[in-house]
Amino acid sequence: MGTRLRELHTDEYLAVCAWAIAEEWPALVKGNLLTYEDFPKILNQPGHLSFAMSEDESPVIGFGQIWSSPNGKTNLVRILVNPAFRGKGLGKRLCSLLLKEALCLPNVKEVRLRVHRDNIPAVAVYRSLGFRELEAESHATVLAMAYEA
Repeated sequence: MGTRLRELHTDEYLAVCAWAIAEEWPALVKGNLLTYEDFPKILNQPGHLSFAMSEDESPVIGFGQIWSSPNGKTNLVRILVNPAFRGKGLGKRLCSLLLKEALCLPNVKEVRLRVHRDNIPAVAVYRSLGFRELEAESHATVLAMAYEA
């Protein structure tokens, strides 16, 4: 079967949340960092579709969300690969699968994302998938990018 997206199982929340906490993900309240208590709330925000990535029937090795924002834009958000599996091309595979899912949603003409400029491997992955930089929507630390369908 290979690498695929699927639903994140509740028994995997703690593992994915631990990766996110290590990456210092923000919480729902600006200025706060993510906690284990916040994680289920993040998964269930309006307009967010959550996906786990696994190989065959293995435990989760990646996580990401597609967010259809109130302004009608489609975004890839909260993309994360298990730190033990990084450097093996799984981030690119995860992003490719998420992009494919996003492009299947109704009326999607563009998919956006934001990435820290100093996350050079992630920026390279997004460029290799066809995302272009949106400098006018970026700032000193965060780069906005878009993929046109």
